[in-house]
Amino acid sequence: MPIHIGAALLGHLSIQTTRGYVAVFDEDVIRHYQAHLHQRRQVRPSEEYRDATEQEWTEFEEHFDRRKVELGSCGRPYGTPCQHEHACIRCPMLHVNPKMLARLSELEADLLQRRTQAEAEGWIGEIEGIDLTLTFLRAKRDETQRRAQRPAVHLGIPARRRPQESE
Repeated sequence: MPIHIGAALLGHLSIQTTRGYVAVFDEDVIRHYQAHLHQRRQVRPSEEYRDATEQEWTEFEEHFDRRKVELGSCGRPYGTPCQHEHACIRCPMLHVNPKMLARLSELEADLLQRRTQAEAEGWIGEIEGIDLTLTFLRAKRDETQRRAQRPAVHLGIPARRRPQESE
């Protein structure tokens, strides 16, 4: 999302400095956005910015552990429900691990075999469902192959801030 739209959604009134579309955020845009966030935080209740408790942090970390599935991981945001709890191949939030490309080929072969049987039996609804799944599977494979060709960007692992002990 362009930053000027994000700023408008957040209630920023003067967004002229972020109107231009840039391929790389220059320091002025970043500084302006950080100033906007700082100003916005000043009007929010301070208790919203407290350090996370041990229980909250553990729950947050466990969310991402539970998102790991056979083909990769589910990219749904923290705290949101998912109608595809096991990240089925049709789910747009499934991010396939490039190491699982061979498994996608196995799944495709199985679906093609099931489609042949469905045609022989005259199961029209089954054929439509399999065709839809094949479409998603092939799109996931193409996307994963494209991602695998791009070099990885290592952002580092953020360190958790420990709650400060109150005196």
